[in-house]
Amino acid sequence: MSELTKKINQFFRLATRKEVQEIKDKIYISEHLEQVFNMYYIQKKNIGYIADVTGYGVTKINSDLRLLREKINKLL
Repeated sequence: MSELTKKINQFFRLATRKEVQEIKDKIYISEHLEQVFNMYYIQKKNIGYIADVTGYGVTKINSDLRLLREKINKLL
């Protein structure tokens, strides 16, 4: 697991709802990315589940999460 992934995961383990909402308010993301964000970071769903629900492949979801981490990292 990369240091960036560890940093972001640590933030979401300790963040309050207010802090998470502030992050969401500051980043521009599409509806799809918001759905991935909510399922992965808020609802704690696994990547396979997210891929099934959204109709995208696991590779696409991993790519989406990488993009989200980069955006979130700029705010932390």
